[in-house]
Amino acid sequence: MRILLSALTALTVLVTSSTSAQEEVSVADSVRKYRFLGRTARDNKSHEAVVGYYQQLLRYKTDDYKPHYYIGRAQLALRQSEAAKQAFLQALEVNPRHANSILLLFQIYLKQEKADSAWTFLRPMVRAKPMDTKFQRYRRNIADLQRRQGHAQPAIAHYQALIDSGALGDNVNRGLVELLAVMHRDKGDAAIALQWQHRLLSEGGSEVEILGQMVDLQIATGDTVSAFKTLKKLARVDSAGSFSHFHRMSELGDTHNSSAMRLAGLEGIARLQPDDANAVATLAEHYLKTGDGEVARRWVDRGLQSNPEYAHLHIIDGDLLQAAGDEVAAVAAYQRAKSDPNWEAVAQQRVWQIYPPETEEERLKRAFFGGEGHP
Repeated sequence: MRILLSALTALTVLVTSSTSAQEEVSVADSVRKYRFLGRTARDNKSHEAVVGYYQQLLRYKTDDYKPHYYIGRAQLALRQSEAAKQAFLQALEVNPRHANSILLLFQIYLKQEKADSAWTFLRPMVRAKPMDTKFQRYRRNIADLQRRQGHAQPAIAHYQALIDSGALGDNVNRGLVELLAVMHRDKGDAAIALQWQHRLLSEGGSEVEILGQMVDLQIATGDTVSAFKTLKKLARVDSAGSFSHFHRMSELGDTHNSSAMRLAGLEGIARLQPDDANAVATLAEHYLKTGDGEVARRWVDRGLQSNPEYAHLHIIDGDLLQAAGDEVAAVAAYQRAKSDPNWEAVAQQRVWQIYPPETEEERLKRAFFGGEGHP
C-alpha cells in the first residue's frame, strides 16, 4: 500500500510540474507574441491595434511600464487624452522615473491649460537638469500660460528662475527682464519694475525706450529728482524726441514747484525752437526777476529776432530798458506791446509808471497853454 501511495504522489508531482512548465512556456510565448504584434502595429501606425495588443500583453506581464507607455502614445494619436493620461500614470506606477511618460503628462496638462499640474510633472526634470534648454523652454510655456490666465505671481516666479538660470540665452533673458518690468508696473509695483528697468539698461536694451519707461516709474514712485535726471539723459541720447523730453522737464517743474526743473526744460525748448516765443519770453522774465539782466537781455534779443512783434518780449524789453535808465526807449517798447490786445493794459500801466496819467487840471492847463501830453 505504501508503495502504491508513493507512486501516485510521484505521478501527481510529475503531472503538476509538467503543467506548470507548459503554462510558463505559454506565458513566455504570449509575451513574445504580443510584443511582436504591438511593435509591428506601432511601425504601421495602427494605433487602435497598438492599444489592443499591449493591453493583451499586460495580461501576461504586469511589471513592465512600456506597454502602458505605448498604449498612452497610441491613445494620444487617437486624441483620447484622458485615457492616455491614465496610461502614462500607470507607467509611472511601475517606473516613477520614466522621463517620456513624465514629459507627455506635462504636455497633456499644459494643453488642458492646467498649469499647476503641468509644473508638478516638469519640476523634477528641471531640477535634475537645470541647464537643459528644452526643459527651460517648457517652463517658459507654463509661465506664459499662468500670465495669460491672470496668475501674475507664479508666472513672475517662473520668469525670475528662468533669468537666474541663464539657460535660454542673453536675448531671451533681456525679453524676460523687460516682461517682468511691465508685469510689476501693471501690478502697481513701480519700485520693483524700476529695478528691472535698470537691469535691462545694464544688459544692453534699447536705451531710449528703457529710459522713457524709467521716467514713468520714477514719477510713479515720487522720485522726481531721478525722473528729472533721466529726462536730461533722454534729451541727450534721443535727439529726435528731445523737444518732448524738455517739455516734460518743464511740466515736472510746474507740477512739483521746482524752478530749476522748469527752467532747464524751457531752456532746452528755446534752444531747439527759437521760434517758440512763449518759452523764450518765460525764460527772459525768469532771469529778469532773479536779477540776471544780462542773461535776460540775451534771451529777449534772440526772441525778438524770430518774433519781432511778440508783445510779451516787448514788455520785458521795456522793463530791462527802464532798469537801465533809458525811459524813452522803455516807453517805446511798451507802446509796441500795446498792439496786442492781450497785453495792452499791462503795457499802458508800464507807461503810466514812467509818465503818470494827467489829472483833469493838468489836461485843462495843457489845452489852454498848448503842448503835447504824455503817452
